[in-house]
Amino acid sequence: MMETIKRHLFLVALGAGVVVVALAVVLVTYFGYVGPAAGLKASYRATQSRAAGLKSAPIFTPELVTEMARQVDLRKKQYEDIFNFIRKAGAARKPLLDGIFPSTTDTGKRLSFKSKYDEAIAGFMKRLGAVPPPGVDKEGARVEEEGAMYIHPRLSFYRPDWVDRPEPPNMDLVRLGQENIWLMEDVVGIIEQMNKELRPAGQRPLVANSPVKELDEIRIGSEYAALPGSRMTSGGGRYMPAAPVPPRSEADKAQTAAPSRAPSLSGRWSQPGFYLVLPLRIIVVVESRYAGDFVRRIKGTESCLSVAAFRMKPLVEGSREAMGPDRKAYGTQGIVRLEVVAESLVFQLEGGRVTTLPRKPETPKPKPE
Repeated sequence: MMETIKRHLFLVALGAGVVVVALAVVLVTYFGYVGPAAGLKASYRATQSRAAGLKSAPIFTPELVTEMARQVDLRKKQYEDIFNFIRKAGAARKPLLDGIFPSTTDTGKRLSFKSKYDEAIAGFMKRLGAVPPPGVDKEGARVEEEGAMYIHPRLSFYRPDWVDRPEPPNMDLVRLGQENIWLMEDVVGIIEQMNKELRPAGQRPLVANSPVKELDEIRIGSEYAALPGSRMTSGGGRYMPAAPVPPRSEADKAQTAAPSRAPSLSGRWSQPGFYLVLPLRIIVVVESRYAGDFVRRIKGTESCLSVAAFRMKPLVEGSREAMGPDRKAYGTQGIVRLEVVAESLVFQLEGGRVTTLPRKPETPKPKPE
């Protein structure tokens, strides 16, 4: 028996090898073809099921596509309506001098603009029923007029130094001056409306009876857009700078400091060609109970004024930060010195403002040969 096995050992080993190889071929065939084919078949069936479902209840029906197109048209119209409102509001602004904008070579008109600037400030004083702070005449007697509030005609309003120079200002200065007047006009309108609405009925328009009792200053430009003594930082130049260009690489990102203010339509960054952010600081003496109302009224006006920061300080007897002769001149209500840093938008839409220069037609680029 053993001899027989020994003689046929080779055949037994060969048969076992054939069985192992056959099993390996079967396994490779299954996992390499049969299994994936089964998964592909299941995926195909699932796709067929989804296709059948879309056919019976499609995601994008003709009605839905029509509605989406209608929504797009509606958004375009709303966008254009906003632009038209801005243009209309800006075009309704009246310049101090007819025929000077958008540009003039008439030296006489540019000289006249300086006197018109001072006339506008005098008009603000009259509109608010304001009087200068009490002074002393040549004989040493105190002079005091009765009025609704105290305003210094030369110091309270923003009055550039070129107004006092003998030479005519250039058109760039004239345009800036006109924007100053329009912005101060809006602030004056807020104060005027507030004093009319909140002054107790039947009381005379005196400082003691007015919610806003004095206008210390309006300063226009980013160099003033900070609260003195605070950690606020002002930008350079008259307007807030344009939005920074995003870094193109990680190396650029590492070298670019993070901006302190984020871009937004209410301010923060200028978008040249669309709008410029014009910062300002306003300081008033107001009854403490109406300080919050004053800040609220500054927001969201036609000039798109937005408040960036504010602070208030109570004024007591003997304070040197008030224009009045004594605390009694301001009435019996508590009063505060309110400082507000705000921002206005100067839109540059063509046809929306007389100070905006018309855009030059673009030179067509030569076609490549």
